[in-house]
Amino acid sequence: MRYSNLHTHTTYSDGKHTVRDNIESAIEKQMLSIGISDHSYTDFDLTYCIKKEDIPRYIDEIRALREEYADRIEVYLGLELDGYASLEDRALYDYVIGDCHYVPTPDGRRSIDHSKHFFVEIGENYFGGDYLAFAKEYYRTYAERIQIIRPDVLGHFDLVTKFGYIDQDDPRYRSYALEALVASLEVCPIVEMNTGAIARGHRREPYPAPFLLDEIKARGGRILLSSDSHDANNLTFFFDECVELLRENGFRSIVALSEGRFKEFGI
Repeated sequence: MRYSNLHTHTTYSDGKHTVRDNIESAIEKQMLSIGISDHSYTDFDLTYCIKKEDIPRYIDEIRALREEYADRIEVYLGLELDGYASLEDRALYDYVIGDCHYVPTPDGRRSIDHSKHFFVEIGENYFGGDYLAFAKEYYRTYAERIQIIRPDVLGHFDLVTKFGYIDQDDPRYRSYALEALVASLEVCPIVEMNTGAIARGHRREPYPAPFLLDEIKARGGRILLSSDSHDANNLTFFFDECVELLRENGFRSIVALSEGRFKEFGI
């Protein structure tokens, strides 16, 4: 089948390749559509996000390339909007992926995503090594921020499990995750199945975990495939395997952005 990927990063934020590189790779892969979704500007953490002064150029370039490639592939202008970031004019974007990379601490917001070292530092220094308490705070924060930013797609929902310090079979963990998922689905029913952590060697299965997929399905949620690509070569990474996993979990379709709207495609 022809795939779509709306969660991609370029040299505007922390990606390896340019917008054009990503579009050309998508064409080579015979994709239905591609969306560029660089990290939103966060004034308290400039290590990975788009520079504030580059936002107008980002928008203009993607719009120009959308026109240039219109007869070859659908190109969409998106943004990965962290829950703590501000967005001056959402109407400028075709879609927004909402998620949260931070937990609040007495010393400010701390990223759970930068590296295993920083993750452990947060767990030890602020949660006394109690990684279930860490997960609880992450999910509380995720659901809270989703209620505020109200995105089009829920991004890497169970990111807190990225480095393997959380026991995902623990009933307490599952209760924290499910509570946040239910609250988030009430705002946004489209959830990405994200393969980025597999591509980078941190996980063996995509986000979200199977027990979360069960809840998404039970509540009428919909799944959108993404590779959270920081490399233009990985635009459809692990997508065939995701389709099989979804079928095994009872899903019969996925969502993709096509002809300007989110549409269902059978699998």
